[in-house]
Amino acid sequence: MASKESDDQKLADQANELYWRSGQSVNQIAEGMDLSKSGLYALISPLPAERACPECGEVLVFLNRTTEHKAVAACPECEYDEASGSGSKARTPAKRVVRRATAATKTHAEPVVAGGRSWMSSRVLWGSVLLGVAAGLYMTRRSR
Repeated sequence: MASKESDDQKLADQANELYWRSGQSVNQIAEGMDLSKSGLYALISPLPAERACPECGEVLVFLNRTTEHKAVAACPECEYDEASGSGSKARTPAKRVVRRATAATKTHAEPVVAGGRSWMSSRVLWGSVLLGVAAGLYMTRRSR
């Protein structure tokens, strides 16, 4: 099994070398290595940017060739993303704070199930699905 792992590592090393250091297109590299594009992308590792993240101190990386050409590195640990030359943190949407209802703020709304839908809307959704399946079965049986 060690031979298979070393062969896989050699393939990944070759893919990374061609992807990051050659001027070939992704299609050319994939074709030359007899891989699909998605297979090639699965082998590619981020390229270290040789500078530390100002947020957590980890090494910043370029996720793909476009980010390398634009000099926009990112931190895989804390998701810091810098803009070319400015080093500013990319704006990300604010995280929602979920607050628990207290006795004073509770309303008589429907209880919410695990996906964010109320119990009643989930019930309506499943009822619609079952009705659609039943109609489909009826139509296929009737057409025979």
